[in-house]
Amino acid sequence: MIDAVLLWIHIIAVLIWIGGMLYTLFILRPSLSVIGEKKGIFMKSIMDKFFPLVWIAIATLILTEGYKAHYFISSPLFILKLVIYIVMVINFSYIYFGLYKKLPSAENKQEIMAKITTLIKVNFTLGIVIILLIELVRFGF
Repeated sequence: MIDAVLLWIHIIAVLIWIGGMLYTLFILRPSLSVIGEKKGIFMKSIMDKFFPLVWIAIATLILTEGYKAHYFISSPLFILKLVIYIVMVINFSYIYFGLYKKLPSAENKQEIMAKITTLIKVNFTLGIVIILLIELVRFGF
């Protein structure tokens, strides 16, 4: 029972992080052209709300993965998944502390937003790869 609940919590955290990136990259950002000049302010407002959820998702993933890691730790694909996850956390940390925190006082806001978008694309791609890897592990590859 505890394994099922922890897996459910883990999946919810993945959905928040990966789903949030998917929504932002493929639905929200392309639709911002109708806003015009205020799109930077709007995206900052979105990030103000989304980024704390990402931190909660990261912490949740660490806790739930730590509990169930012993089931899969012998799989090289699982180890690769953990390495990619660490890269994603480092990448998000750079987005958050290196770019996003500088955004309000920066003169080159467009350039910073472009870098943030690129790094979110990287994290989204890595997240999709992780989902594939964990399914391969679950099915015995």
